[in-house]
Amino acid sequence: MRKSKLDSIIQLLIPPSLVLLLIVTIIDLFYEIGIITSVLIDIFDIYVIIIFAIDLYFRWFETPKLIPYIKKHFLDIIATIPFNLIFLGIQGLTLVRALRGIRLISRFSKFARFARFTKYIRLVRFSARSPRFLRIRKHVKKTKIRKVQPHEKSLKKTLSFKVILLITINSIMGTGIWFLTSAGAKHAGPASLISWGVLSLISVYIAMCFSELTSMFPKAGGVYEFGKQAYGRFWSFVIGWTTSIAGSVTIAMLLLGSLQYLIPVQYSFTYVPIAILLIILFSCVAFRGMQTSTVVLVTFSIITLTAVISIIIPGVINFNPENFDPFFVMPTMSILLAIFFIAETFFGWESAIFLSAETKNPSKVMPKALIYGTLVIAILSFFLAFTAMGSIPWAEYASSIAPLRDLGNVHFGNIGGLIFSILIFVSVIGATAGWIVTAPRLLMSIAEDKLFFSQFAKIHPKHKSPYISIIFQALVVSILVIIGAGSYETLLHMLIPLILLVYSAVLLSVVILRFKRPNLKRPYKVIFGKIGPLFTVLFMIFLLIMFIRETHGAWDILRISGGLIAFGIPAYFAIELFYDQKYVILRRNLVANLLHHYHKLPLPKISFNRVISYVKPFNKKKTLMVFNSSMGEFTQTIINKKILFKQIYLANQSKEEIKIFKENISPKNRSHVDIHLIRSIKIPNKVKNINAFVSFNDLGYVKDMFKFVNDVNNILSKKGKFCFYIKSHILNVTPNAVDVEDKKKMLKLFKDAGLKANYKIKKSLFKTEIFISGKKSSGF
Repeated sequence: MRKSKLDSIIQLLIPPSLVLLLIVTIIDLFYEIGIITSVLIDIFDIYVIIIFAIDLYFRWFETPKLIPYIKKHFLDIIATIPFNLIFLGIQGLTLVRALRGIRLISRFSKFARFARFTKYIRLVRFSARSPRFLRIRKHVKKTKIRKVQPHEKSLKKTLSFKVILLITINSIMGTGIWFLTSAGAKHAGPASLISWGVLSLISVYIAMCFSELTSMFPKAGGVYEFGKQAYGRFWSFVIGWTTSIAGSVTIAMLLLGSLQYLIPVQYSFTYVPIAILLIILFSCVAFRGMQTSTVVLVTFSIITLTAVISIIIPGVINFNPENFDPFFVMPTMSILLAIFFIAETFFGWESAIFLSAETKNPSKVMPKALIYGTLVIAILSFFLAFTAMGSIPWAEYASSIAPLRDLGNVHFGNIGGLIFSILIFVSVIGATAGWIVTAPRLLMSIAEDKLFFSQFAKIHPKHKSPYISIIFQALVVSILVIIGAGSYETLLHMLIPLILLVYSAVLLSVVILRFKRPNLKRPYKVIFGKIGPLFTVLFMIFLLIMFIRETHGAWDILRISGGLIAFGIPAYFAIELFYDQKYVILRRNLVANLLHHYHKLPLPKISFNRVISYVKPFNKKKTLMVFNSSMGEFTQTIINKKILFKQIYLANQSKEEIKIFKENISPKNRSHVDIHLIRSIKIPNKVKNINAFVSFNDLGYVKDMFKFVNDVNNILSKKGKFCFYIKSHILNVTPNAVDVEDKKKMLKLFKDAGLKANYKIKKSLFKTEIFISGKKSSGF
């Protein structure tokens, strides 16, 4: 049976509709929605059911027998049943009082209670349809992983052990050490020192787990890279997505927290502009590259360490042992409870490891930096809590709003309190700077694997920084600051479940890789690597349980955080579909129709003349192949200008563009040249001895650039000429955007394929044009 045009349209509509269905389901499950939104969701449900039903209708012609049809498509049939409309209909009937006396309606009305579960029906509908259309198994299964990421060749290895150690300390320390020593005292009294000791041991072990993974995979992606190696492409994206959200929330939280600490609440209107100014400032530092960033981050680290040590030393001098008598003032369980409230002190390992690709000898240096850095923070935190409660009675210290300022007042007077307030502000801002510098490396790594727009993988040629990712992060964090102004605690509570999930995934990956890749070289190996991380994950679960128990509105916060994580799943499939060949062709068709409707030509005259100059001279004996010229406009211009060719092969992957070409150029107008129209997404192998080959924007999309260029070499005649024209705008989202703009890489690729190439790039404010031209090398 010939495939219907409507069936083809439905097959294109279903995958993006499934992605939208999942987004709608997540919104409905995790967030409160209004009546208007609810009505729009119901309308969308009807649309989804209709296209599913049409698809089932066409599948009947493929399997026109009832039992085999049901066996083959039973999941699709379940997904098409409008349960939500049925439940809403029954619910409506129960509201009609006149029908209450009818026994049948009365019985059916019992099912109205199920109307509340319609949001879960959408999830069932997605689950039933996704295996066939989104091919989840294809994405979850093991995929080929590159040994060397592109950024490893571009980023400079400038960071020594001492530098990365200081940056690690700065990244992990954050706000916790300044505020949470009093929180420990509040919930366990002097016995909170035991909490600090237990937490320190667990944190060092977590650092050791991070160290093993970093020594195996010292790449800029950090936790995303670990997830890719352990779980595969799909789950690594979810882990990377969650970490990226956590990083942005952390930056916004630290900025707002530091400003709220320093500036009185009556001047709260200054929080947002100052925060955005700091974001811009530190983003500029990050843009300037690691040499500039290193100076800034090391300076902040030294200030932070100086401030902590300066408050500990006088605490030892003024220590009063009587403050610890009695030692146990609360129930024993309070020691475990205190661990939850002080755990945030050690969050931040993921930030430090983003710099692995820029560290000298990272397989050895990074593990040492992570473990020593955690030990330093553990020792400083313990002694800070010890000397603080030794200087101020624990009950008074526990009730302090600004504990370090009060310690400064005790040791150095009022001026000392003010100085330490400023030092704390500088320290927290330093931790913020650390995140702003390191976090863009995560986006860069995800983009390199084509799981985010590839432009985000671009590295600045001079400063060697992922500048597009830095700009994007600055915009996202600025938006979060504006939305979350005055909501420091809310941002902190949102962060905790996100971080616990990421750390649990990292810890489990240690165990998985021990079994999955036991022979892989491990320069550092954590003790009890097969069971230790499992017990540490139980500790993470304990922290999550305590979070739910002790935090007001914890379930609402978990719902918000869970929704943010869940949005990563449709985001993954949306990106996969965006780069899918079918949807690339669909976009080309839509653009072609739009340009044709408004009579706009996609190729400027100057660009046409430049391309022609690269493949001339021409005569009646020569053959030209034009590949994927938009609407055949390049060939149209050749015909209209009466440029001589024996024959022209017009190959295009878009059916609509070939159709438009036929409409624009009648057989009479092209009678002087023999034109062959070919619809193909690959270089046609049957065509040989092409004297001139011209390609338009293909290198940006092809999966295997070398194979594509090699196929061009195979069809070219001896000394045949070629020109690859690539045009992009400021928001270039083609999968190979970064590779195409790498001159050295492209020239090497063409040389390896047997083509002698020249590379010219023409940039303007919003547009970039690349011309890769040359001829077939002798001997090929």
